[in-house]
Amino acid sequence: MLYRCYNCNIYSFELTCPRCRDSGVKNLYVPLDPKYLPEFQYQSKGFVQDMFLGGAEKSKLKRKLQSVLTKYDQFKYPYFVNYLHIARGSIFLSDDNKPEAVHSDSNLKLFQLVLTRLGFTELMEFNQLTLKLVYSTELNFDYSNFITQIKNHIKSTIDSTLFSWISEVGSRYRKELPLFVYYLWDSQTFVNDIKFIPTGNLPLVRTKTMQKIQAYSEKVYLDILVTRFRKTLENFDPQQYLNIYKIDSMDGYQFESFLVQLFTYLGYDVEETKKAGDQGADLFVSKFGTKTVIQAKNYKDNVGNAAIQQALSAKAFYDCNEAMVVTNSYFTHSAIELANKTSVKLVDRSELEKYIDEYNQLIIEAMNESENDSPNPVKQTNRI
Repeated sequence: MLYRCYNCNIYSFELTCPRCRDSGVKNLYVPLDPKYLPEFQYQSKGFVQDMFLGGAEKSKLKRKLQSVLTKYDQFKYPYFVNYLHIARGSIFLSDDNKPEAVHSDSNLKLFQLVLTRLGFTELMEFNQLTLKLVYSTELNFDYSNFITQIKNHIKSTIDSTLFSWISEVGSRYRKELPLFVYYLWDSQTFVNDIKFIPTGNLPLVRTKTMQKIQAYSEKVYLDILVTRFRKTLENFDPQQYLNIYKIDSMDGYQFESFLVQLFTYLGYDVEETKKAGDQGADLFVSKFGTKTVIQAKNYKDNVGNAAIQQALSAKAFYDCNEAMVVTNSYFTHSAIELANKTSVKLVDRSELEKYIDEYNQLIIEAMNESENDSPNPVKQTNRI
């Protein structure tokens, strides 16, 4: 079974959290399938007691588990799912209308009372059962989203599949690797390449096997990084990359053209204005339905109030949502005061350098895009 620890936020196949079990922290370790909750697993009380009383206690736990699972299936939709949506998307308000964390004791008790009044009385018998079922629901959400993602990377071999997946997610694979391995077992994909133990009494994958998978995945990730960096070194063209001093050498029109290219690379829809009679607008950028007018100032001296006023006029004239002034210099104190008062966004020299760094990084990433389409350089391995 796949588990997630909600104390240290890791996925694992171990029956207890490998990070938290020796730390003394009260463990909130939740399985993907609630039937594996530890509350319903029989704990040995010694050979003699197990012989005479174990059977009856196991039967009692089994009946209680079946009742909980039946009720959970009954109330999963809409109650657990909608509670989780509320938890992810907003906050509750307390009696005095102050924001309150969704998973606070009071809100969980309120949620628990809703369910117990509907007949889910078993929630009152086991400590943290309500929260664990909520987290199990969330873990199922995580896994469903992961399935949608990983299906696009399934290739003819486990090696090429790992290569494709890690190429996209990068270092995030380290956290999600148990999800990947569980999906292979769950979908019966490459099951002959990994030694699975399909029983609820033992981890699905032994610790040594998982360590081998992790080590191999690290090699795949390193190969990807080395190959990409080699491509960057081989294809690096200093003329493609910008720095603030190149911006300083531009004239006003070149600076505006650079901003068009910059915001296009950053994912904005960009519209240039005519060079004369622009009513204070040099270009317009749009994203997610928000249209911003930009006033571009390539100055040697600090930019004053006039630029802020021009941006405000253009915002009103062109009916834009926001206004921005971008400069390779800095703003006067009075210009900053006016911008803060009128909600005009200012991008000064320091902020522009951050944009330039992002622009250069995007150029590198675009160059490496072709690498994702190249043949998988990782050789086929033996059974893990």
